[in-house]
Amino acid sequence: MKAGQAVLEKLRGSAVPLSGTDLARDLGVSRAAVHKRIEKLRASGERIVGTQRVGYRWRGSADRWNPPALRQGWVTDVVAFSTVGSTQDEAKTRAAGGADEGTLVVADRQTAGRGRWGRVWVSPRGGLWYSLVLRPSIAPDRCPALTLVAALDWVRVLRRRGLDARVKWPNDVWVDGKKVAGILTEMSAETDRVHWVVMGVGLNVNNRPPASTEAASVSQWIGPVSRQELLSEWLTRFARSYGRFVRNGFGPFQRDFNRWSLLHGRRVRLEGTVSMEGQVLGVDGLGRLRLRTARGEKTCVGGEVSVARNPA
Repeated sequence: MKAGQAVLEKLRGSAVPLSGTDLARDLGVSRAAVHKRIEKLRASGERIVGTQRVGYRWRGSADRWNPPALRQGWVTDVVAFSTVGSTQDEAKTRAAGGADEGTLVVADRQTAGRGRWGRVWVSPRGGLWYSLVLRPSIAPDRCPALTLVAALDWVRVLRRRGLDARVKWPNDVWVDGKKVAGILTEMSAETDRVHWVVMGVGLNVNNRPPASTEAASVSQWIGPVSRQELLSEWLTRFARSYGRFVRNGFGPFQRDFNRWSLLHGRRVRLEGTVSMEGQVLGVDGLGRLRLRTARGEKTCVGGEVSVARNPA
């Protein structure tokens, strides 16, 4: 067994941290040799943490992309970046250039990630940042509900892992009062025809979110997790949901969306082309938010929603 592999096997097989002294004694080498081998293991992608006076602990292997494994079903092409400005911009450029439906752009890190309303989306290593090219044969006014379908599938992926994931209309996924994902959908269309839709998703997985926000990472609940595994499961689910949506619209998803809605029954304020406040009654069969306001029930196509500070 190679020296580095011997160190790795010791760490993998231990339920408690191992000191450099313990490793050196067990392997018959110096502490300096142990340190050197651990640095090489880290460089190769092994996550090994060390705490002074406590020791070393193995936290898993590097979470690298395997594009061929993601190229499944209707995913036609996978473009993986170590660092990119924005997966959304890359995917839009490819869509405008004729890229096939199912073209997937992923990145370990974004330097110019963005969310709705042009907000900056902090995208360090460890998170899941991707954009997907779609070419749905539907009317342009049906496309906004695709965001809800994608969010709902992420809720299903996370709930299967024991997280109390919820959808926050129109484009977020939350867990225990913390935002873990946001979705940005953009399109090119004519009055009655969609040329392309690019759906961008940012999911905090193993990264540390900005401390000043209400964000959290999936690993805070379940420990380090493979981004590829999460994305593969979502792609499998979304492939089915997307086909169903194109055939039947948002109606088949309405019940589950309302069931797992973060806002259902709460009093909120909506800011958009029209500002209003009211109690959330759910979403309708087109994915529009239903509000009970002082002037009766209203439906909203889009906007920014926040929980009202002084509920009536």
